[in-house]
Amino acid sequence: MPEYQLAIEAALADSGVIERVIHVRTLHLGPDELLVVAKVAVVDDGTSRSIAVAIDEAEAAMRQVVPEAKFIFIEPDIQRVDG
Repeated sequence: MPEYQLAIEAALADSGVIERVIHVRTLHLGPDELLVVAKVAVVDDGTSRSIAVAIDEAEAAMRQVVPEAKFIFIEPDIQRVDG
């Protein structure tokens, strides 16, 4: 559903730990089960712990706005500046 997609993207963007949402894909597995796959740019501070915390916080934010998001997979990437 498009409203789920928009709510998930907004939750990621507003989480405060994600620099940019690269892309999000969703798949309904059942009437109340949603699979979410996202690629996001995170702040590169050199620690894997901060990335893990950022992902955990982003998952919590998504589940708050879309409780049907039962399975969430987030791939972190580093925000790159070209040029």
